[in-house]
Amino acid sequence: MSRNEKRRMGIYVVTGIALVAVVAVLSVAVLKKRDSKNAQAQAANPSYMDENGGEYIAAFLKDMTDSTITVDIAEFITDDNTERIKELKLSEEDMPDGYYIYNPDEETVTGKLDGQTIYTFIDWNGNFTGSDYPEEYTTTDAAEFQKYIGTYEDSQPGMPLFFQIEDGTVKIILEKQIA
Repeated sequence: MSRNEKRRMGIYVVTGIALVAVVAVLSVAVLKKRDSKNAQAQAANPSYMDENGGEYIAAFLKDMTDSTITVDIAEFITDDNTERIKELKLSEEDMPDGYYIYNPDEETVTGKLDGQTIYTFIDWNGNFTGSDYPEEYTTTDAAEFQKYIGTYEDSQPGMPLFFQIEDGTVKIILEKQIA
């Protein structure tokens, strides 16, 4: 096995382990979506908790400027959240990859961005890392993140991103590989 093949295999194994860890964490942290349009109130309803106890909400990106971001908040339900699965009458067919994104109606909220907002995303094509393989990339440059978002069809990722919000300001935007 060549060095590149070994590296690729290692990346796939690490990505798989990370995905399993994320699903496990999400299964513990998912709560119901609130009707409130207040971004801070939404942040009190986490969809994801990191290893340091940081709480994130899941949301679909709708629009972004240098100083604001508009999102549609969704509920990220994992297969371990049996109570919520029963409430929504979900079946295994509804969750083939171990999760379900519940978003019955689009309700957008707008949060503030600042020069300290941290953007972490998966550089699938090596445009930012120079890597031949998908790698996580972190920046505080909003323009760089906007350039990345522009690589998606209609400049909107098909999967939710995860947002950490404090006092109405988005502190962290995190893209996790979930499928």
